[in-house]
Amino acid sequence: MTEARAVYPLVLFAGRFGSGKTEVALNYARSLAEGGTAAPGMARDDGSAPVVLIDLDIVTPYFRSREMAEQLAQHGVELVAPSIIGQHLDTPAITPQILGAIEREDRQVVLDVGGDKQGARALGQYSQAIRRRGYVMHFVVNPYRPFTSTVVGLAESISEIEASSRLQVTDLVSNPNLIGETRAGDILQGHAKIETYAQQLGMPIAFVCLERGWADRLDSSPFSQPTLALDRSFVQPWE
Repeated sequence: MTEARAVYPLVLFAGRFGSGKTEVALNYARSLAEGGTAAPGMARDDGSAPVVLIDLDIVTPYFRSREMAEQLAQHGVELVAPSIIGQHLDTPAITPQILGAIEREDRQVVLDVGGDKQGARALGQYSQAIRRRGYVMHFVVNPYRPFTSTVVGLAESISEIEASSRLQVTDLVSNPNLIGETRAGDILQGHAKIETYAQQLGMPIAFVCLERGWADRLDSSPFSQPTLALDRSFVQPWE
């Protein structure tokens, strides 16, 4: 008799520039890699499955997760990225390393996807393999950023990503913040706005992201969804 083995769905993170998508993907992957800890929405067993983070964001040079390769390795996360494979040449070409990671069903795989048509097209090259394995595709939303400050803008952004990637967004991730200027009211009001978006679009909210300091201070009772604490990995150029 063949022994049953775990098959882990792919976890994709998409979102527009400034949404915090890459920070969310990094922290989610690290959460999965922590023994016995489940990231929101992902079942966790004995912690034995390796965690792989695929960086497909070929668009935004300042915030790509490939810059964090060494730190991720220290947390038990293997990074696969075009620039590492191609010696810093940003090309959307299919690589055996990326395709192989997508097809390894015994690994927990997180994908950081570019936030515009070009980035989504890079993902689309792997769409058949992704659909064969099974996936969830989170769309990270910060209502204080351009393109997603209205439900119309959010709907258009989701449609653009879906058309280019040939995959479907399954839910939203709430990430309301103003970086260093964030106040408790900004988080609560922003999340309420995202809940309204979700209702209008008929989409669930998978979880809420809170920077570590706010996760420690803010009572989670206002949120009906799970929360993910974020440790910031990137400092923005203007900070």
